[in-house]
Amino acid sequence: MQERRLAAMHPALNTTYDGATNTWLNLNGWSQLSGTVLAHETVIDLSGYAMESLTFFPAAIGLQDPGVYVFKGSDTSPYTGLQVLDIVTSVPMDLLTVSTTMSSAGAGPGMLGSLYEFETILFGMYRFFTLNNNIPYLNYQQLERSQRFDSGEPNAADKLYCYRIISCLTSDLTPESLLTIPAARQLIGGAMDEESELVYMQRLKRSYELANQV
Repeated sequence: MQERRLAAMHPALNTTYDGATNTWLNLNGWSQLSGTVLAHETVIDLSGYAMESLTFFPAAIGLQDPGVYVFKGSDTSPYTGLQVLDIVTSVPMDLLTVSTTMSSAGAGPGMLGSLYEFETILFGMYRFFTLNNNIPYLNYQQLERSQRFDSGEPNAADKLYCYRIISCLTSDLTPESLLTIPAARQLIGGAMDEESELVYMQRLKRSYELANQV
């Protein structure tokens, strides 16, 4: 058994909205999926372990994102908030679909109403932030709810897909709109170990089926 700590790094985001082009500026490696949804993705390469027919068994999962979340929509919007999804999965995801399904249907990945299977999600965290005007820090977003939705299932995939998805909850965006997100590290501690040939082949078969069903 080989103890391992896997880490996915995501850069900070400090962006302002350009109303003339309907785009967010200075994305620093992030992608704009829609006017109100931005995302960053990276991968953890496990191909070397897959070549040795090793399975990863997650044991400890966490998120590090020191800093504050800041968001300004518009002065006329009746609400202002952020929906933040952190996901590490063995299958690639359509991030705009994930965000939209979460916002409109209340269904996170792996839940009823989602396109994705629970067992593929090694790490999943949902957080909701909203504006707190009682704190003397302009446009400060305060955490109101946090919920995990990961399975922590053993995995034999050759790569893990690591995502951060930020949804700006507002009725309008203006040239004064801004968004600040701290850099983050997604961590998964566990062990690489060898399974029996039959169990490992069944796990590979299941991983292949899940990766090609969406």
